[in-house]
Amino acid sequence: MTAASGALPLSPSDQVELLHLLTRDSDEDVSKTAENSLHGMEEDSLVSVVTEVGTAPEVLAFFCMRSESEKVQEAVLRNPSTLDESVVLLVPRLSEHNLEFVVVNQTRLLRHPPIVAAVEANENLSSDQQRRINELKHDFKLDSEGVPLPKPTAPATKATKLDLGTGPAEQEEPPPQSTEEAAELYAVSEVMAEGTPEEEKRSLLAELVTMSAAEKMLRALKGEREARLMLIRDRNRTVWSAVLSSPKMNDADAEQIAKMRNVAPDVLREISKNRQWTKRYSVAHELVKNPKTPPEVSSKLLMRIKDRDLKMLLRDRNVPEQVRRLAKKRTRTSK
Repeated sequence: MTAASGALPLSPSDQVELLHLLTRDSDEDVSKTAENSLHGMEEDSLVSVVTEVGTAPEVLAFFCMRSESEKVQEAVLRNPSTLDESVVLLVPRLSEHNLEFVVVNQTRLLRHPPIVAAVEANENLSSDQQRRINELKHDFKLDSEGVPLPKPTAPATKATKLDLGTGPAEQEEPPPQSTEEAAELYAVSEVMAEGTPEEEKRSLLAELVTMSAAEKMLRALKGEREARLMLIRDRNRTVWSAVLSSPKMNDADAEQIAKMRNVAPDVLREISKNRQWTKRYSVAHELVKNPKTPPEVSSKLLMRIKDRDLKMLLRDRNVPEQVRRLAKKRTRTSK
């Protein structure tokens, strides 16, 4: 009972592990006390524990089933050690904010399709998140339960009406049809290292041109850095979202993308949502400087920009007028 009460002088990780073990004790008083102690721990301590990759999947599963804390839920979703089956149990209780961490993790969605059905059943799912789920189901031919559809044995002969309300969002523009168009879209000369043989550049471009959206997505998730930095400029949201979801993405990649002037504004918006990347001053600074960054994003990040860089922004005519006005107010306030 002393241990179940959380009275032992243990580190947060040991405390959580012990309390979780005691929630399964045969003595009902002990198990109930241990569960209450777990729920009564400080939120920051719990977050620090469930963020660790080494935390036992059984512990993470417990919080998937029981925790109502949005911060704890977010930490569990971000932890690669959390089992897919546990995520299914958590999804019905997620807010729109935390559903985003499920929707962007397309690797997990494809690996365990029941998560797709659970996400769509959540009333907090936004229209934008639903659109991305529709695109995923369309590109990978998944049914309403997230299960791959069988390939048709014969072409359809009867014309059917197109339901625009349930189909995937249309691309703003078609994918590049030639290596020349792809070279311009993917900015190959900027991405490939100086001195890269022309044959290598043409080879990669030729691959990207012939790939389907699903193939590009897999390349974006698992491919080499050069391919990912090209595909971040793709016109298909599913493809560039996969780049940002790639386990190979790091702070340096985020900074490189934040500098790009030919990516979709939504790409920059998604980067700004990642606290790990925006902790890096250079990432925040490049986002504010980028004329493609949505003004509402730049405005929030301005509070972190140093005075010297604020003065440079005032002289940069590529930065939106709204952002420069806010920068001017900041410089006056600092004086």
